Amino acid sequence: MNSAGLREITEPHYVLATGCNLTTAQKAEVDALVKKVRPVIPFYITAMNKTSMSGSLVICKDYAAKYLPHEEQFITLCHPHKSNIWVDNLKVITDGSCMLSVGWSCFVLHNELRESDICLFEVSKNDGEVTMVVHSLEGGHHLQGKEPESQNKCSYPVKVEVTEEEESDKEHAESSYYYSRYAYDLTGEEQEEIFRSALIQQGNPVYVAVLQENHVSSRNNLLTFPREFAAKHLAERSHDILLLRPNRREKWCVRYYYHSMMRIQGFSYRSWTKFVSDNGLQEGHVCVFELMKGVCEATMMVHVFRKFNGRFVLLD
Repeated sequence: MNSAGLREITEPHYVLATGCNLTTAQKAEVDALVKKVRPVIPFYITAMNKTSMSGSLVICKDYAAKYLPHEEQFITLCHPHKSNIWVDNLKVITDGSCMLSVGWSCFVLHNELRESDICLFEVSKNDGEVTMVVHSLEGGHHLQGKEPESQNKCSYPVKVEVTEEEESDKEHAESSYYYSRYAYDLTGEEQEEIFRSALIQQGNPVYVAVLQENHVSSRNNLLTFPREFAAKHLAERSHDILLLRPNRREKWCVRYYYHSMMRIQGFSYRSWTKFVSDNGLQEGHVCVFELMKGVCEATMMVHVFRKFNGRFVLLD
């Protein structure tokens, strides 16, 4: 009741997912965080389980209907003590709940989340863009911003069968990783450096290219994809592909050209030139094109590396 004797209806400070029970200590931590952050939108709190650890996290329909977009869109995931961002495709399920998947898996791996950890989602909106800052409990070991040891435990193929850009392809029976003719010259140690930093989502097809002059020139540029990669993972027609960078909010809509008679499939012309220019791509840079599975429109996460003091460094 307020001073006028009228009942005031206030928003809750947080919403607990079904089956998420907080201990007394955890509730005290949540209350302290609420007092510190003073969220405009209530926190969504859930406990990590086998499903959310393995690749997807469902946000209950009551919370989603009130506080999240009602149609599929890309959102940004953040860690409260790291400058990195993770882009994910927020899916709206038929029952009204929402689901995080591809980017969420990367977030879990990068930040060493564990089963039974408590995650608090701090949601904010700005001009239609949704950002989620993910806080985690359990002793605060995830909130220190340390480098995760699990980076060294990622499984990725090193030195698989070569796939050349302009010549015949060979099918990769055990791998969805493809290499340009120049990328095949990367040593096993160099590939290890690259994939340890890129942390590719398991199951996503990948094309690795070492950029040449014709890829980055302002005129008559062309970056082709291996025919086997294109045949297995891309539509047999010209269409737009959305390009993202791991720690960037920008999105680039780049035209993918498919010419069956000329046996050409790749990026070219103005939209690709803009991506090259906006990201400062240069000859010798290594681009890892990660085709994102589980999204409605063709989307690639592009990890960019350059050599510095003899080592490959991931560029922001």
